[in-house]
Amino acid sequence: MSKLSNLHAFRRPLGVLALIAADAVGLLFGLAVAAYLVRGGLFVEDVLLFGPILLAVWIAIFAAHDLYDRAHKRRKAGGLLAAIFWGAGLLTFGSIVYPQANFKLPETLLAGTLVFLVCGGFRFLYEGAIDRIYSRGMGRAPAVLVGEERSRSRVRKTLETVPSAYQCVGEVDLDDGGLDLGLLRKTLDRTGARNVILAGAEHLEDDELLELLHSMRLRKVQIKVLPGIITLMGAKPVLFEDAGLPLLEVDYPQLDNTQRALKRLLDVAGSSFGLLVFSPLLLTVAVLIKLTSPGPVFFKQKRVGADGEVFLCYKFRSMYQDAERRQAELEAKNEADGAVFKMKDDPRVTRVGKFIRRWSIDELPQLINVLLGEMSLVGPRPLPVRDFERMTERHKMRLAAIPGVSGYWQISGRSDLSFEDMVRLDLYYIENWSLWLDIAIILKTVHAVLRHEGAY
Repeated sequence: MSKLSNLHAFRRPLGVLALIAADAVGLLFGLAVAAYLVRGGLFVEDVLLFGPILLAVWIAIFAAHDLYDRAHKRRKAGGLLAAIFWGAGLLTFGSIVYPQANFKLPETLLAGTLVFLVCGGFRFLYEGAIDRIYSRGMGRAPAVLVGEERSRSRVRKTLETVPSAYQCVGEVDLDDGGLDLGLLRKTLDRTGARNVILAGAEHLEDDELLELLHSMRLRKVQIKVLPGIITLMGAKPVLFEDAGLPLLEVDYPQLDNTQRALKRLLDVAGSSFGLLVFSPLLLTVAVLIKLTSPGPVFFKQKRVGADGEVFLCYKFRSMYQDAERRQAELEAKNEADGAVFKMKDDPRVTRVGKFIRRWSIDELPQLINVLLGEMSLVGPRPLPVRDFERMTERHKMRLAAIPGVSGYWQISGRSDLSFEDMVRLDLYYIENWSLWLDIAIILKTVHAVLRHEGAY
């Protein structure tokens, strides 16, 4: 990832934290001043007792109104006012249900007004500072321009001459054959950009646009669309961002977002719980690996994940340190068909490695990948780059989902199955995915591990 991308990735969380801190200060300040003016005294006990709950609820309300998303900068005054009304309403309702809170209507209304002034004033100063930073060409998000040459040229000149949140770091042409999605992926990997500005979406077929949206969703890349003149003539369809251009922010298809959000919640909760519960086992295995063979405790390998993105997959080292170099010598003894490499009695496996492989303990560090969002608890198995390069386009269809620690293949025989069977099962999982299917696979994984099915 480029230095520019790193700078933007570092600045954005700091900006969000600054806004959250300012909102917290504004809320406590507003409540304290309102209580002093209405009651004639401060309410330190109430703040200490209910402050953390109030802060959590109000920050959640602010987040629900997109007040921490810079894409909605131009709507923040209305969003801030709406969020404060919601917060004041919940506070008033809470005081009725729970009288001990002792927040009266007059001081709640006064506090809301003060919160609006303090938070709104800070946002005004914050946005002004950000605009000055952008005007000096600093802290801008790297973006890839997609479109015909004429459209890209117009966008590029605007980004260069007007204070903008984006900086062009790469371009992909829209020719007569449509969008070269493979080239766009390579450009995003090379530049580290996490934003795409699409000029000329009307030239894409529906299937092409949906494939683009799905691909960028898997990569967590935001898409901004430059609307045509007909769209601009309509009333209020355009979201004006600080890019010097009128851009539409394209949301991903909402058909299964709730289930996918629950899937991510399951991943975070499950991986956190697993790392905590298995921490004694993880520490013991780490010590055994270190004492019985030279080399690092963890084996970090580049693997291909969703949409062809490469990431570092973590496992306990179960082989000797020179295992990858020796694989070329063993290719002729490969017992698996297709693109993968498997040997039942692999001479590169250590004594400890045989044990942890038999019980699938070597896979536990991948819970770190799950926590980072690079993997899921359930999904197609991520394959090494070596295997990926030998796959056909049909096989690569299994990359249409986030890879998993476990999956349909793992509970159906694992290494005892052929490569084609693995692909077939992965494609079935993708086409029939549901949260309940994930839960069923997790439960069956425990059974498969205890029976050592296909583990070697």
